[in-house]
Amino acid sequence: MNWLYDHLRFVPDVRQLVLCDSLQNRNEFPELEAWCLNPQSLIRRFWRKMAGPRPYLLDLLRVKARHPCVLHSHFGYVAAEDFGLQKALGIPWLVGFYGADVYQLGLHPQWQETYMRLFERLSFALALGPVMADRLQKMGCPAEKVKVHPLGVDVDSLPFQPRVLKPGDPLKLLFAGTFREKKGIQYVLEGAASAHRRGVNLHLNLVAGEMGKSGEEETRDAAFALIRRLGIEHLVTYFPLLPFRKLLRLGLSCHLFLSPSVTAANGDCEGTPFVLQQMMATGMPAVATVHSDIPFIFGDLKYLLVPERDSNAIADRLQSYAEHPEQLVSDGIAMRNRIRFTFDVRHCASQLARIYRSLMTF
Repeated sequence: MNWLYDHLRFVPDVRQLVLCDSLQNRNEFPELEAWCLNPQSLIRRFWRKMAGPRPYLLDLLRVKARHPCVLHSHFGYVAAEDFGLQKALGIPWLVGFYGADVYQLGLHPQWQETYMRLFERLSFALALGPVMADRLQKMGCPAEKVKVHPLGVDVDSLPFQPRVLKPGDPLKLLFAGTFREKKGIQYVLEGAASAHRRGVNLHLNLVAGEMGKSGEEETRDAAFALIRRLGIEHLVTYFPLLPFRKLLRLGLSCHLFLSPSVTAANGDCEGTPFVLQQMMATGMPAVATVHSDIPFIFGDLKYLLVPERDSNAIADRLQSYAEHPEQLVSDGIAMRNRIRFTFDVRHCASQLARIYRSLMTF
């Protein structure tokens, strides 16, 4: 969750303590103080069996010793486990929602009931954009408790590189995401194959992997079967999920980022794909869809978006960039400026600090 790390480490004038299930790659992400409260440890599993939802006593005492002022739960399903912690701490509570926790879980009656309890208890619900904010209100969260708070990108840490397509070179495409239906991998492959049949010289770098979510194996198998059926094996280089630094290096060697998100059959939707924002911040133009809060990310550039599940529209865009490569540079610069001036992490982090301070009692 490098995106969450960046989201929090720039918050000014606030001392943060992260409580999490596991810690990895601390050398790469050292700046936030974090405690691992492994819920699968023997002693915590025994405590839950005996004490139910109440937080493990030693964990609670450690946290209370820090005199926290605000509890910020990230993801609705995490907040559902934090009722006991919030009650024990007795401090204001805000919850950040990010995608599937709203669009997928919010369709299930048992989660609707849980969320109604959550909405009564929390101080604020943070939505990534206006579409998510509207959905939270329709789920029962009072409008006065919903705040739009987008993810910020550390633009200054990302290299800026205009994407120049040299005569005779293939148009290099990049997809990066998990094997989940909402990522739209099918339409990446179909769009690339269609553009290739039209004569576009292209190559697709497909960076994809699994995170233990339901349906990922089926989506993976379907994607590789589709590559074979379309006969584009020679056009695709597959990579498993990469560390961000390696992904960034690969992205800088590509001309165009593909992010054709769709609404999945189970209702799952994106919030705002963070890797899309990061690649845009490098000056890389993107082909994305009119989906969830992606139009909010694009702002005045939303005319560049394509409809969901429209492989031909993706192929049209690929053909246009191949025939008019100067658009890669101009669109890439415009997208970088959109991220820099609207979604810079320092601006977004300052906004989060103001929300925290509005809840603090001294």
